[in-house]
Amino acid sequence: MKNNVVRRKIKVNSLMTEVQHNLRRLRKRNKLTQSQLGAKLNVDQATISNFETGKTVMTVAQLYEMYLIFGDDFDCPFIHYTGQENNMSNSF
Repeated sequence: MKNNVVRRKIKVNSLMTEVQHNLRRLRKRNKLTQSQLGAKLNVDQATISNFETGKTVMTVAQLYEMYLIFGDDFDCPFIHYTGQENNMSNSF
């Protein structure tokens, strides 16, 4: 797959869509407003809204912060957290 740009793009888009839905679902399940979650991530409400709608892509650091906030409930397909600080493995 390393030379197939189209397949990689489809996988990346699928991953980002899954992360967006997971973020919104967890935020609502934990009864957090976009502003409250933004304060935890040190971003504003508009950034959270943009994350949830796909207008903005989270950095790897922000994805990891989401995992630290929500724990194992924050499921990020293809990425497996090892439990060690700053050490994630992926299964692409």
